[in-house]
Amino acid sequence: MKKMKLFCGILIGLMIFSSCSSDDDSNSDSTSIVGIWKPIKEVDVCSTGSEETYDFSICEQKSRVTFSSNETLNITDFDDNTGDCLEDYNENGTWSLTGDNLSVTLNGETNNPTFFELTNNTLRIGYYDNDENDPCDGGNLPSHYYTEYTRVE
Repeated sequence: MKKMKLFCGILIGLMIFSSCSSDDDSNSDSTSIVGIWKPIKEVDVCSTGSEETYDFSICEQKSRVTFSSNETLNITDFDDNTGDCLEDYNENGTWSLTGDNLSVTLNGETNNPTFFELTNNTLRIGYYDNDENDPCDGGNLPSHYYTEYTRVE
């Protein structure tokens, strides 16, 4: 389930792309989404306000989400389920950001996360959720979940 949430987090905009360079000075702006991001953790925020955190392994932190200034993106995902750290997903797409509304298109399918925060060099992408099949905090409903990324470049 955590792997699916990671994929959704990454797919949303969530873990977590290929490196592109740009002469655009906005890349150095710490509040710009443009850049290379690595996933750090996934957080389920429960309806009670408590949080359950899954810290990504060193292997999973090799994953990258790259938002390029020309509104293209690349997602590369690494996993160590087999005991070896291997790339298990690589996809290109497009993105757009209007205010706090992020939109990501991969394989012709557009996805809009419902939870988005960008502060300094931390990016949080996720969904508001009341999934009864994934309770948290002793059986309470989750409020939302997100994947947290830190800027690499």
